[in-house]
Amino acid sequence: MKSENKTTSRLKKGRFWITPDPYHNDDNIQIGREVKISCQVEATPPEELLFSWLKNGRPLRSSERMVITHTDPDVQPGTTNLDIIDLKFTDFGTYTCVAVLKNGGIPEVSIDVNISSTTVPPELTVPRGKSPMVVQEGDTVDLQCLVSGKPKPIILWSRADKEAPMPDGSLQTESYDGVLRIVNVSREMTGTYRCATSQYNGFNVKPREALVELTVQSEQALAAVFAEAADGEEG
Repeated sequence: MKSENKTTSRLKKGRFWITPDPYHNDDNIQIGREVKISCQVEATPPEELLFSWLKNGRPLRSSERMVITHTDPDVQPGTTNLDIIDLKFTDFGTYTCVAVLKNGGIPEVSIDVNISSTTVPPELTVPRGKSPMVVQEGDTVDLQCLVSGKPKPIILWSRADKEAPMPDGSLQTESYDGVLRIVNVSREMTGTYRCATSQYNGFNVKPREALVELTVQSEQALAAVFAEAADGEEG
C-alpha cells in the first residue's frame, strides 16, 4: 500500500503594516487622505486560507470607502489589504484581521491594528553614552537603540559591513525592545552595528536607521587605557 502524505494544517507568522497615503510625500496618517492596512499570514495548505475584517469587533464588508482585497491563494504568504479612502474621524478605531482555514480544526489568527490620531510613524535614536561602547573581551554588552512611534515596530540589528555576520552567526537579528545583547564578546565582534525599524508590525515607510560603534579590547589593552587616563588626571 502506498503511504499518504498528510500535511499538517496550520497558521503562523501573523504580521501587519500600515501604509500612509501613497499619493502624498508624508509618512503621517492624515484626515481626508487614504490609509492602507495590510495583514499577512502563512497558511498550510495555502488554498484553504480565508480572511475577514472587523472594526471595533464588528464584521466589516468591502465598500466604496472601505476596500478589502486579497492576494491570489497561490501567492504565499497570504495577504489581505484594507484601503480606507478619504479617512474620517469616525474611521478611527481598532481594525482586526482574522485568518482561518476552511476546514477549521485549528485556532484562528487575529491581528489588531489601531488607527487614531496617536498612530504615528517611528523614530529611532541611540541613547547618550551608548556609542561608542568600549568593553573587555569576555564581557556581556547591551547595544541599544530607542524607538518611538505607535505602533512600535520590531528593530532589526545587523553589521554595517553587510558581509560580516552577527555574533550569533546570522546576518540579521530581531529585537522587540531595541536591545542587542552580546554575551562573551570577542575582538572579532568589534565594529559598527546598525539598528533599523522593520516595515512590518508598524509603518510601511522608509526605515529609520542608527549606528552603534563597538570596540572590544583585551584585558591588558583595557587596563593600559585606564592607566593612561589615570596618569593624565594626576598630571
